[in-house]
Amino acid sequence: MPKDANVIGRKVAWLRNQHCWSQSDLVAELHLLGCINMTREVLANIETLRSPATCKQIEFFAEVFGVMEQELFPKQRHFVGKEVGMNLREFTRRRRPSRPPQN
Repeated sequence: MPKDANVIGRKVAWLRNQHCWSQSDLVAELHLLGCINMTREVLANIETLRSPATCKQIEFFAEVFGVMEQELFPKQRHFVGKEVGMNLREFTRRRRPSRPPQN
């Protein structure tokens, strides 16, 4: 089973700093919205990418910052890989036109 990845933590920390909030301030704002399971320790783990955020937490983060949920996610993902060359052959059911016999 693959490990869950946290891709919003850095954006949450950035938005929190833009609002000039401490982690405790953000937790207090989240509690006012009804996210009672959020603690400063949980928030610190999310921001430092040590643990993933749940779907409900993502919804609360979007609401408290006044952004759409999609804006919490990175715009593009960077993948590391290499190009693999492939020899492709075309297969078809059509037969090649027959050549007339050469005399």
